[in-house]
Amino acid sequence: MVTLGSFALFPSDGYLHLWGRMSSYSSIASSISVLVSQPQPQPQPQLQLQLPDWCPDDWIGYQGKCYFFSEFEKNWTNSQNNCSVFGASLAVIDSNQEMAFMMRYQGISEHWIGLQREQEMQSWKWVNGSDFNNTFPIRGGGNCAYLNDNGVSSSRCTTDRNWVCSKPVACTGPKNATEKSWWLKSLW
Repeated sequence: MVTLGSFALFPSDGYLHLWGRMSSYSSIASSISVLVSQPQPQPQPQLQLQLPDWCPDDWIGYQGKCYFFSEFEKNWTNSQNNCSVFGASLAVIDSNQEMAFMMRYQGISEHWIGLQREQEMQSWKWVNGSDFNNTFPIRGGGNCAYLNDNGVSSSRCTTDRNWVCSKPVACTGPKNATEKSWWLKSLW
C-alpha cells in the first residue's frame, strides 16, 4: 500500500485502487480504479541477420566477395581460364579498401588481376567489361596488370605469374557440422 495524503493506493491485478474521501462528498468513500501505467515496451530494433561469408575452402571472404590467391603460375589468359572453372574471374578491384585487402594477402608473389588493354595506347578494362577509373596508378608498358609490392604494374600477358580470382559470396549455409554449430550459436 502506498499513501498519498488522505488517499491510499492498493496494487491489485494490474490496477491501483484509490480509496479516500473526496472533498465535496466528505461522507462518501469512493473507490476509483486506475490502470497501472505500465511502461510501454520499447520498439525492438529489427534483427539484422548477418550471415557469414561462405567461400569455398582455400578462398578468403572480404566485403561480399571470395578471393583465391594461387600458388602456381600461368600466363594472364590461362589464369583467367582457371578462375572461370571456379565460376570466378581474375580479380576486379572496386575500391581502395579492396586494394589494401589484396595487398595484405598477396604475399611476396606477383599476382595477375582482371585488368587488361588491347594495345598500349588504349584504355584499361576490367574482365567484367567495366572501364578502369584510375583508382590507382598502373606502372609499366604492358597490356595485362598484376599486383606487386608497389601496387599495380603491367607487363606482357604471356609472362607466367600467380593470379588472384574473385567472385561474389555464395551463402549456401554451413559446410559441415562444426560450422553449423558455430553458425547457430552466432545467431543468438
